[in-house]
Amino acid sequence: MADLRPRRPWHQHFETVGSITAIVVGVAALFVSFDQSRVMREEIRASIWPALQVDGFASLEDEVLAIGLNVENAGVGPALIQRVTIRHEGTLVNDLDELLALMPPDADVSRMTLTGRVLAAGASARAFELRYPAQETDDALDVLGGLLAGWSTEVCYCSTLDQCWVAGSDRSSPSMVERCDDQPAGSF
Repeated sequence: MADLRPRRPWHQHFETVGSITAIVVGVAALFVSFDQSRVMREEIRASIWPALQVDGFASLEDEVLAIGLNVENAGVGPALIQRVTIRHEGTLVNDLDELLALMPPDADVSRMTLTGRVLAAGASARAFELRYPAQETDDALDVLGGLLAGWSTEVCYCSTLDQCWVAGSDRSSPSMVERCDDQPAGSF
């Protein structure tokens, strides 16, 4: 026997409306959760971002001319230095001995290996420093200007989240790279 009661439209079925509402709320909650986790990952990355600055220096103090390379972490997180590349007129300088051969003789040398070093936020390190007895005609700015003309330096480093950047002596902003072991490095 056929049911003669009139059928109610779908929107009058409480169970159907409740189920659709629950699905919509669930999808919205999933989207909000996904968006919040993305924002939190970006906040974490920003809170530990290292930013290395690579600078040549020259100073004249107490009749001693000091020239060298300084690396400073101006970021907010530690930097693991993976690779240091120094080039003179486009040619890779492999080690300190090659570097010294390109510099004026008779230098008093101090050196610190940067590759593999963790540089804390706000810390700096001198890769090398060459000290010479100053001549009366030496001007630290002229010496630095002459040295910077033919030299370039790149330091590739990573954060604790394995994000990597390359900073150079050209004073541009560090650029993000996939990894640091793509190019040759000197032993600095």
